[in-house]
Amino acid sequence: MNASVLIVDDERVFCMLAEEALASEGFEVRTADTLRKARGELNAATPDVVVLDRRLPDGDGIDFLKAVRAQEPASTAVLVVTAYGDVQNAVEALKAGASDYLTKPVQLTDLVVKLRKVMETRGLRDRLVLARNSAAGPPTAEPESASMHGVLGRLRDVSRSPLTPVFLRGPSGVGKQRAAEMLHALTWSGLDADAPFVEVNCAALPDDLVESELFGHEKGAFTDARTMRRGLIEMAAGGTLFLDEITELPMRSQAKLLKFLDAMRFRRLGGQREFAVELRVVAATNQDAEVLVKAGRFREDLYHRLAVFLVTIPPLVARREDIPGLARSFAGFFGERVKKRSITLSAGALDKLMAYDYPGNVRELRNIVERAVILAGGSQITEAEIVLPERGARRVGSDSPSWLPPAPNGEPPPLEAVERAYVAHVLDLCKGHRTAAAHALGISYPTFLKRLRELGMD
Repeated sequence: MNASVLIVDDERVFCMLAEEALASEGFEVRTADTLRKARGELNAATPDVVVLDRRLPDGDGIDFLKAVRAQEPASTAVLVVTAYGDVQNAVEALKAGASDYLTKPVQLTDLVVKLRKVMETRGLRDRLVLARNSAAGPPTAEPESASMHGVLGRLRDVSRSPLTPVFLRGPSGVGKQRAAEMLHALTWSGLDADAPFVEVNCAALPDDLVESELFGHEKGAFTDARTMRRGLIEMAAGGTLFLDEITELPMRSQAKLLKFLDAMRFRRLGGQREFAVELRVVAATNQDAEVLVKAGRFREDLYHRLAVFLVTIPPLVARREDIPGLARSFAGFFGERVKKRSITLSAGALDKLMAYDYPGNVRELRNIVERAVILAGGSQITEAEIVLPERGARRVGSDSPSWLPPAPNGEPPPLEAVERAYVAHVLDLCKGHRTAAAHALGISYPTFLKRLRELGMD
């Protein structure tokens, strides 16, 4: 992605030479020879860096720097140009909020080095913004099942093509985010260990803020846009953008996302300048995207653009061989948290875990083991500590559950009727608490509310 530089200097020759040198280095350059023009350029599109001369025909550059800092506290870096040997001016500029300074006559090589240093610092700052507040999750156990070995093989294959879009599909709680993180690590470990991984829960984005969150906005783009803000796409440049629950995006935003994917270029809301980025887009859904396409709820062209490389993650019940390894991994992780570092699982506990059907998949197994670690009185989790939820406690091979709607004329009930009945059953178990029901179903609260409306259960 090209960084933008605004040069504010009334020396025409310097501006011409600097513009040519910086453009050859990949920077997008604009110039202004007065403070008035500089303010106009700043209002039109916020630059990443301003190279600012102190002495200009219509004022002092320091006053302009203070105004920039008041309006854009952290989004724009400023390099101030001062006279050679003028230490006082340099100190004043740094106190006013300059990132660094240059002395006249400015050497173009020094200017390029300073700009590279500033952009590197800004990149690190953006990545710190994206750092997760929570501690890292438990390590992924080496799978035993052939199906998961196949999934890992496909992730390794596509990791060799860093810009190829990947579409992950599988039921809720099956580990799609962990697969995306694994793909990111496989892709960038040999290229850029600090490459950003940006997760976007599409269902949690308010419809009217989706585009601002994804693409960013310039100051004044809408009522509350008091400063420029980088979007999540821009922050993911050079790494991975993980679009979880992609099928929850509004149709208007789907069109904008498709346009971005076709060219890998975008504009911030309210901005005129186009940004080009290189990144991998990983999309995920727990729904049948092809069914949604046929129903007109998801764009077919966007689906085909995202599904260049499809990876299907099977439910946990279809790969029972992985349950012991995952359970031991979770037990070790949560044991460390509660000072039970050597905790193990008894044979009876493992048998009980193996017999359960896991409607919530890996996420549910993790929750069951975490609860067992807390309940365990000693260094071993026994069968008594494996507390299975009432919902889904049916064992594999038992009769149909009581909540399943009757089959009309001996035919299987429609899928929507089954879903409506199951959601009603879970709500009943959760005593009507919708937040608890969403958690039990393994989906986000916004997604749950949206599905209630679609099922006519609002």
